Amino acid sequence: MAVKRFFVALRSHPIFRDAASFAFDLCVALFSVCAAYLTAYGYPRVSYIPGQPEKFLGFAAAASIAFIIFKPYRGSWRYVSIPDLITIAKAAALSVVIFTIGAFLLTRGEYLPRSVPILTFIYIVVLFCSSRLAYRLMVEGSLQLPGILSHASPNQRTVLLCGYTDKAENFLRAARRTGNFAVVGIVDDTQRTHGRTMRGVPVLGSLADLPAVLEKINRPGVTIHELVVTETNPSRQRLAQILEVANDNGLKVSRIPDVTAISEVTSDFLLEPKPIEIEDLLERPEVKADLERVAGLIKDRVVLVTGAGGSIGSELSRQIAAIQPSKLIITDSSEFLLFTLDTELRDSCPDLDLLARYLDVRDRTRVFRLVDELKPDVIFHAAALKHVPMMEDNPLEAIKTNVLGTKNVADAALDASVSTFVMISTDKVVNPTSVMGATKRAAETYCQALDIQSNGTRFRTVRFGNVLGSNGSVVPRFREQIATGGPVTVTHPDIVRYFMTIPEAVRLVLHASAHAMSIGNGRGKIMVLDMGKPVRIADLAERMIRLAGFRPRVDIDIVYTGLRPGEKLYEELFDPSEVPDERTEEGYVIASPRVIDRELLERTLVEISACAGSEDATRALELLQHIVPEYDRDGQKQDLSAAEAVAQA
Repeated sequence: MAVKRFFVALRSHPIFRDAASFAFDLCVALFSVCAAYLTAYGYPRVSYIPGQPEKFLGFAAAASIAFIIFKPYRGSWRYVSIPDLITIAKAAALSVVIFTIGAFLLTRGEYLPRSVPILTFIYIVVLFCSSRLAYRLMVEGSLQLPGILSHASPNQRTVLLCGYTDKAENFLRAARRTGNFAVVGIVDDTQRTHGRTMRGVPVLGSLADLPAVLEKINRPGVTIHELVVTETNPSRQRLAQILEVANDNGLKVSRIPDVTAISEVTSDFLLEPKPIEIEDLLERPEVKADLERVAGLIKDRVVLVTGAGGSIGSELSRQIAAIQPSKLIITDSSEFLLFTLDTELRDSCPDLDLLARYLDVRDRTRVFRLVDELKPDVIFHAAALKHVPMMEDNPLEAIKTNVLGTKNVADAALDASVSTFVMISTDKVVNPTSVMGATKRAAETYCQALDIQSNGTRFRTVRFGNVLGSNGSVVPRFREQIATGGPVTVTHPDIVRYFMTIPEAVRLVLHASAHAMSIGNGRGKIMVLDMGKPVRIADLAERMIRLAGFRPRVDIDIVYTGLRPGEKLYEELFDPSEVPDERTEEGYVIASPRVIDRELLERTLVEISACAGSEDATRALELLQHIVPEYDRDGQKQDLSAAEAVAQA
């Protein structure tokens, strides 16, 4: 056994592999030059040529020099490709050139017909390439005739590809190598590809022909369960179309991740199809951030994030950490969330100067002491209570965190001469019908007032809508309901919301903040992110059911439960009193809202603070309406026709 292990280890050692491959190539080269002489002279005349051993030894030396220079023996036979074949041709050419020059210098070219160097080059290239290609074909199991698969192994996933592209070719190559997938055909909407084959797999029609394709393919031993999207960068609308067609035909849908410029798969790694996520189906173009300006705001500066443990705060912290601030300070009132994020960032960014501080933004003394001690250059204020129905039952808690907490952090930033303060807001502040929306609007108002009157610190507010997958949002709840077999609960058939992904929302927050600071577009402004078109929640539920491989209202039902306290049918991005600037920036719009007198605002906030301390919710909400007069405490219903108009916009 010890001897066997020794030889196994020896065989797998790189030096042994290179030596064995070099010896094989040298033998093939010698065979090629012998075959060239035999072709040129014929048998038995070739046997009468004098000095044959010397000639062959000379060619072996020439070939060794060429092989050492170009190293064709280092190439992987299993993954031989065009660059490897070019290397072989170079090595063969140099071998022939060295041998020919040496022959003329030593023997004036006697018994070296012009055909011998040419034939030697051809034989080396052909034998080297054919041996390597034969090995690759044997390993990949590609030596089969084109046609529809007649049977699949029980261990294989039987799939159909959608898209006649490089991704499809890469997937087929990897699938052949690993044997994990049985690909029975390809559907592609380009007419000129119909009837063609790719690595022996036929193109059977377009996506619209899917029912007929499945009827043709499905037979005992071959049943398609999955459609793998191999199209190049399909749009979200295209993915939604593919999902609907596949779902109607009982197929799961997955896609190949976007990989840049793959020409060869160089290991056993398979381009494993990933499930299509709901984020892939948002009907809005994804806006790219201005990374240069964002770096100007963050890089080599001290940045503090409040509410860092939340969905937005944690993603803000991740993206800020990647831009290399001189120090990142993460704060939160949840010990567990703060610990989790701290651990994650220390693992992913070991060189980052990171501080994690427990902080409740309601504690004014603690907030001032922390900001004064750590002296941040930029503060991103993401701490908030955001759950609409829960805040209806706990209005004073919303006021303490969203209004008074924001005031504490903003005042501390002003007192410590922080360069930039960015408040994260929500579209629920526009014509609010909820405590949560009204408190966030009051916070916006206070930050605007400070921005107008401050000669140093800049106070910026970034407003956007819902983000997919945030804590307490509809997407995680829908996933849980679908996983348990339904029903999926939606509050109203006409309810609509603006959506974007968490990473995209944070990128745009950074983009808008950095861009607004660089262009100096006036004080007291609000930046409203471009949220695209609103999405009907019922449509969102249907798409998520389809993504799970079920049919809406057939396999899983959708139940309407009625609007919850404080919930609106539709959200707006601008208040009628707010004036969007004519000049808009990519990814966001700048708005000029009404401004309340700061002295009146301060007096009202003092009274609200006293009411919060005495637990007088009724009076506190009355005072809140003084700051946010558009707050409709009884506005539980909205005009359905307006909701429909928004949905159709």
